[in-house]
Amino acid sequence: MNRLEVRSFIKSFFPGLGKATASPGTELKPFLDLVLSLKRDLPLSIPLLRDLAYVKAGRETFFLKGKIDRLYRRLCRLQEELSRLDLKKAASGTVLEDFVFSQIDFSRYRNLSRDDFEGFFSEGLKDFDNAFYKENFGFEREELQSLIAESYEKADKIYRIKRESPLVLSVMRTLETSLETSPLFTTEEIEGELKNLFGFIGGVEERRGSLPGMELLYPLLVSSLDKVIFSHGDGMSTKLFVGPQGDLTGTFQPGGKPWTRILIPARS
Repeated sequence: MNRLEVRSFIKSFFPGLGKATASPGTELKPFLDLVLSLKRDLPLSIPLLRDLAYVKAGRETFFLKGKIDRLYRRLCRLQEELSRLDLKKAASGTVLEDFVFSQIDFSRYRNLSRDDFEGFFSEGLKDFDNAFYKENFGFEREELQSLIAESYEKADKIYRIKRESPLVLSVMRTLETSLETSPLFTTEEIEGELKNLFGFIGGVEERRGSLPGMELLYPLLVSSLDKVIFSHGDGMSTKLFVGPQGDLTGTFQPGGKPWTRILIPARS
């Protein structure tokens, strides 16, 4: 499609979204096919929409798989620590939280492989919203990103800490183990990418910031992930499903033990 054809499609697609179709999910297919047809080298930032189109086409995703992989790694890390925790070693009268904290090996953050530093810790900063960082550390995400970058130096295939401090170690620990991640994606993120798409093709008249029917796209995209399976590097897999209340949930298997996490809460 050229831009004129894409523009015409967009203008007709959203007003007709949500009408009865042959089977659930078919409403999205023409739109996702359009996204798949857009070349990756275009000056157009729609990583989430591309990923969601790749899922339905059975192709490898980038953003979604990365976020789910990191959550799986955090669960594996927690499962590993829980399995090693020996409460019999806690002194009488010791507060459980204090004992658990005393067992943390912060030295693991002094030398990190390049893959871990760049693919997990740097990218992992995006898994938590800014409110989380402000509440836990009193800093904006960008400030903590700068702190990490300034605290480590690249040496061969590793990143070595050069400015060790309780704050940077606490941030690294949080990135590796906290489960208070933001939703897999939000309606605001989808709306932002749609505006990027509209701006790229041009000529799409917006009314109050959106086209009629545009609000129906987000819940349909969430539902499109029902029964989708993501495989991890260790051979385990995570199955997504939409629960009775409308939450998008994932069943993970860290250490062979099932953990169920809500990835996108149902909208009230």
